[in-house]
Amino acid sequence: MTFTGCGIKPPVFQEETTQQDVILGAGDVINIKFFNTPELDEIQTVRPDGKIALKLIGEVIVEGKTPSELQSNLIELYSNQLKNQEITVIVESFYSNRIYVTGEVNTPGVIEFPGRLTALEAVAQSGGFNMTTAKSSKVFVIRYKNGKRYRYQLNLKRALKGEEDPFFLKPFDIVYVPQNTGTVVNRWIEIMLPRALFGSYFTYILFRDFLE
Repeated sequence: MTFTGCGIKPPVFQEETTQQDVILGAGDVINIKFFNTPELDEIQTVRPDGKIALKLIGEVIVEGKTPSELQSNLIELYSNQLKNQEITVIVESFYSNRIYVTGEVNTPGVIEFPGRLTALEAVAQSGGFNMTTAKSSKVFVIRYKNGKRYRYQLNLKRALKGEEDPFFLKPFDIVYVPQNTGTVVNRWIEIMLPRALFGSYFTYILFRDFLE
């Protein structure tokens, strides 16, 4: 598989595909429980600016943190307010953990997932490849990170046979399954060329570069 960045060196593949931590973001609903002071318990929805507002300490940045990182951060922030406090962060629902599948799949659209998901699994959840038109050997994953766009090229045809390592997706990834070029050319030939020529050796020679 190949991948390219825009202006900077692409991230290391191993780091990009094996990270399994859930990252919180805007729209996620989190339940914050205080074991020694339950009156402080709150269920909050992360605002579009990535923050929540809590009693005693005010606004807290949530976006970009894992639940365990937020938990440690809250324990530190409440250390001057509450002694020996035990705090637990429970994710009630994810809004930010979603990816998009488009192109030559049977049911393109949005997929939500609470944990890790591979590109092949995402295609399967989208109804699978359109076996007539999909080019499964050249699927793209578009990922935005730190203001940069990365494009990963995957051979999911090999992945279907167990010959390719799984590619794990991240929130807001876009999985694009392109159309097989040969399918497009065949349709054009069928529409534009006279029936007498269609299927002849002459047609094959004329378009073989597209069909191979």
